[in-house]
Amino acid sequence: MGSFLETIYDVLFKPTAAMHYIAEKKLTGQALTMFVISMLVPVLAVYISIKDLPGVPAFGILFVLNIIGSFFSWVLGAAVLSFVAELFGGKGTAVGLFAAMGFSHLPRVAAIPLWVIAALMPGGIRGLLLGIVGLIVFIWTLTLQVAALRGAHGLSATKAVLVLIAPMLAIIGGVTALIIFLSTSLMQLPFAF
Repeated sequence: MGSFLETIYDVLFKPTAAMHYIAEKKLTGQALTMFVISMLVPVLAVYISIKDLPGVPAFGILFVLNIIGSFFSWVLGAAVLSFVAELFGGKGTAVGLFAAMGFSHLPRVAAIPLWVIAALMPGGIRGLLLGIVGLIVFIWTLTLQVAALRGAHGLSATKAVLVLIAPMLAIIGGVTALIIFLSTSLMQLPFAF
């Protein structure tokens, strides 16, 4: 491993070992490059296909907001997941996980040929194929995120999956508790009619 293209190759074919190497060497420059490519290539592909439609100037604003939101999500996600991984006994660093998580964006770029093929299919099957490609990208991204957690923090696959879903479960639990608290409080208020 070493060059950017070698790292991409290893992420494709040896994801856990590659993520461990990326986290250990803290390849944040390569991770940032992967992130930028994964943002630009799909957006440019969409832009080229819709550039003649009305309302495309607003597309640029959405693109900028998407990049800012995705970058913020990447930074915050790496910080939160690193904290949770340490609670589960992980031994890595937040910077290492940040670098490894940057390469979990790779499926966005790699799936573009599949999206093109699906978009060229007849109308009846096009939607189904686009949905299948979207599901493949989603599962592949989650798999790379689990590999990033395993490689960066030395966790087992089970613990890495638990670390990945723990923040979501905490948010769901907090919202549920808030709804129960608010509904209970509202039921105790005297209403005069």
